[in-house]
Amino acid sequence: MEVITLVLGLYQTNCYILKKGSDLLVIDPGYSPRRVIETIRSLEGCTLKAILLTHGHFDHIGAVDAVRNTFGCPVYACRDDENIIVPGKISSRENMGVCVSSEISWLEGNELKAGDFDIRILYTPGHTPGSVMYVIENNLFSGDTLFNESVGRTDLYGGSYSQLKQSLKAVETLPFDMVIYPGHEGPSTIEHELKYNPFL
Repeated sequence: MEVITLVLGLYQTNCYILKKGSDLLVIDPGYSPRRVIETIRSLEGCTLKAILLTHGHFDHIGAVDAVRNTFGCPVYACRDDENIIVPGKISSRENMGVCVSSEISWLEGNELKAGDFDIRILYTPGHTPGSVMYVIENNLFSGDTLFNESVGRTDLYGGSYSQLKQSLKAVETLPFDMVIYPGHEGPSTIEHELKYNPFL
C-alpha cells in the first residue's frame, strides 16, 4: 500500500491518499479541493472508494464536499461529531462555519471494508467527541488524537482531557513497528511514542 501525504492549508493539515492496487482512500481532505482532486486524477486507472474523517474540525473537512461531488464516493465519520460536521447544528458555529453537506455514512462497529482496504476503527474521544483513529495494514491514521511526541488539544468544543487519556490506552495494544500518520506534522511509530511521548 502506498501512502501519499498532502500538507494543506493554513494549519498545515495532513491529507492522506492511500493507494492499493487500483483502489484509493482519502483521509481528512481539509483544504485545497483542487489539489486533492488533481492528485487523485493523476493516479490514472484508480477509483476513489471512500473518504474517511478522523474528526469533524474545519481543517479536516473543508474539501469533503468537492471531492465527494467529483468522485461520488461515500463519506465516513463518527456520529458523535455530527454537531460540528452537519450544517444547521447548534454547535456548527464552533467549526468556523465549515460543514459537510454531503450525505455521511456514520461509522458502526470496529471494522469497515472499502474496496481492497480492510479498515479497523478505534473510537478515541477527547480531542472531539467523535474522534477516531484508523488502522490500515500496519499503519495508524491518528487524526488529532496522537501526534509525534504530543497529543491533540482538548480546550475546543466537546474536548475532554480525561476522555483523551482513556482513549490513548488503545495505543499500548498496537504493534511497536506500526507507523503513525497524524493529522499534523510528521509520522512516527508506536515504539517511539511509547518511549518519548509524555502523554502515554
